[in-house]
Amino acid sequence: MTKAPLAPAIAWRKAQPGLWVATSDEARPLGIVTQKRTHGFVVTNRNGRNLGTFTDLDSAERALENTL
Repeated sequence: MTKAPLAPAIAWRKAQPGLWVATSDEARPLGIVTQKRTHGFVVTNRNGRNLGTFTDLDSAERALENTL
């Protein structure tokens, strides 16, 4: 029986007001969340691909985590 690989551990940190950075347990960048005053929270993966805009930070972080 083979086991599915574990998802990478993700650490979120607030780099500056309105900007959160996700890194792996090896300190590799995984993506960012940027707060836009009138649009919500924009998620971008490590390749620069826009993953969408969300109304709250938790939903934005989950969107990135679900792609890993």
